[in-house]
Amino acid sequence: MELPTIGMKHILYATDNSEDARSAFAYAAGIAKQFGAKLTLLHVVQDLKDMVAFDFGIERSVAAQKWFSVNKDYFEEIKKQVQEIAQSTYGGEAVHVDDVVVEKGNPVKTILEIAKEKECDMIVMGVKGRSVLEDTVLGGTVNGVIRRSKIPVLVIRHKTLEQAGGENE
Repeated sequence: MELPTIGMKHILYATDNSEDARSAFAYAAGIAKQFGAKLTLLHVVQDLKDMVAFDFGIERSVAAQKWFSVNKDYFEEIKKQVQEIAQSTYGGEAVHVDDVVVEKGNPVKTILEIAKEKECDMIVMGVKGRSVLEDTVLGGTVNGVIRRSKIPVLVIRHKTLEQAGGENE
């Protein structure tokens, strides 16, 4: 049986800026370097504008203005955090990141849309190593991307220092 040649031209690294997700960046950077592929970093800020707001007696317009002000500050902070990831080193060398994208919206839908728009060959995401039940309940974004993606999705489980130090699993 002849296996197909695997080529990667563009990798999408999707992050929620958690420690678990950041540990997956080394894999995304390493694969991109090995294949000479482009690397795009993506963070999706959950869009909460459609949620029902309970303002408990505060005039709705005032509450909305305050929420959008806080949300704008949060959005700018997220951009800074993703830029910090983009300035990482891998194997002593600076990682070459082709694009950093921060979007608002539904995380699963946005990750898949950006992957398609940028013609990515793979999506890399991190997830905390938990039980199957916790992953099913709490890993909604990762599970949603895996179920709906038309391209390979590499999910990296975060390992604690003790596990990485050689403890048998």
